[in-house]
Amino acid sequence: MDVISSAIAILATSADFKTTIENLAALGASELADWCAIFSFENEHTVRRLTRPEGLYSLDLNASSGPGHVLRTGEAEVRSGVTDENIESLGLKPAQLVSANGGRPTAYMCIPLRARERTIGAIALMSFDPQRRFDETDLRTAQSLGNAAAVAIANARLYQEAEEANRLKDEFVAMVSHELRTPLTPILGCVHLLRTAKLSDANFDRALEMIERNAQAQVQIVEDLLDVSRIIAGKLHLEMKSVQVASVVEAAIESVRCLAESKDILVITSFAEVTELVDGDPHRLQQIVWNLLSNAVKFTPAGGRIEIAVRNEEDNVEIRVTDNGVGIPSEFLPFIFDRFRQADNNTKMRSGLGLGLAIVRHLVELHHGSIAASSAGVGQGAVFTLKFPFQTQRAATTAQ
Repeated sequence: MDVISSAIAILATSADFKTTIENLAALGASELADWCAIFSFENEHTVRRLTRPEGLYSLDLNASSGPGHVLRTGEAEVRSGVTDENIESLGLKPAQLVSANGGRPTAYMCIPLRARERTIGAIALMSFDPQRRFDETDLRTAQSLGNAAAVAIANARLYQEAEEANRLKDEFVAMVSHELRTPLTPILGCVHLLRTAKLSDANFDRALEMIERNAQAQVQIVEDLLDVSRIIAGKLHLEMKSVQVASVVEAAIESVRCLAESKDILVITSFAEVTELVDGDPHRLQQIVWNLLSNAVKFTPAGGRIEIAVRNEEDNVEIRVTDNGVGIPSEFLPFIFDRFRQADNNTKMRSGLGLGLAIVRHLVELHHGSIAASSAGVGQGAVFTLKFPFQTQRAATTAQ
C-alpha cells in the first residue's frame, strides 16, 4: 500500500484525533523520513506540536525556517543539511534530535497544511541518512500526507466548534430561564404585599415602582431575544431618515440619567458642533447609544464617572463613551461583540443574556458605521467608539 492509500486508511480507521495524528506522523517517519512531526497553528503567535514530544510554543512569523516560515510564505521548505536553527524552529533543542547511533538529521522539509483556503498547520520531516536528499517526488508525497493531516486537524476543529456551540446553547437556555425568572420574584412578592398587607402610601408607591422596574427588565430581555431572532433571520429592518446625531445621543443620556444618579455616577458630555446629518433609524441609533451607556452605568461603581463625546472625525460623526469602571480583560476584548459572551471577572455585576453588544454591532453595521472597544485592563475602565458616515459621504460612496 502506498503512502496516499495508507493515509486515507488512517483517516478512515483511527479512533480519535490524537491517534490519527500519531499514526500519520508514524507513516511519514517510516515511509518518507526517519522523523516526522505535525503542528497546528493556534493563532498568529502560537503553534502547537501535536506529536511527541507535544508542546505549545511561540510562533515567529519572521523565522527563516520552520512553521513560522511556511505560514508567512505559504510555501514548502526543503533543505539539505540541518542546522540548529531548523531544529529550534520546531520548538526542540538540537540534543532532542539525535539518532540511536549519535547521528544528526541531514535532510529536512517543512510543508504548510491548508484547509478551507487557510494555512492551519505544518508537517516537518527529517532524515538521518547522510545520503538522503528529498526530491520532487518526496515533496509531492509529503504534501499528500500533509493533506490528510490537514483534514484531521480541520475535522477536529469543527468538532470542537460544534461542542462549544452546544455548550453555549445549554448555557444560554439556563441563562434565559434564570434571567426571566429573576424579575418575577420581586414582582410576585410585591403583588402579594399589595393584596394582603395594608401598606402606607410611600410603601405602596415603592411596590409599584419595583413591579414596573422588573417588568421593564423582562421586556428588555424579550426585546433582545426578538432582535437576535430578526438578525439571524435577516429580518431586522431600519426606517432610514435624516438624523441629527446629537439629539439622538441626548435622548439616550436622558433615558439612563436616573439610573446614573441613583449610583451617584457623574455623567459628563462634550458635544462639538456637528451640523451634518447621517442616514439612520432614530430609534435604532438611540438603542445603540442607550446600550453603551447602560453598560457603562452597570459596570461603573458608585461615585464613578462616564463621559460621552460627540465630534466630527473626517467624513464621520464620532460618538465616544468612556467610563472608569471595572474594565475589560485583555483576553476577552476580541470576543466583546460576540453573542452570549460575557466576561467572568465581574460575577456580581453580570446580568442579561450577553446579547446587547452583539445587537449593537449589527445595528452599527446596518448603518454602515463601525464600533470599537478598548480597555487598559481590569479596573481600568473602558472606551467604546462609534463612527457613522455623514450623508454627503454616503451619497458620494454610493455614486462611485
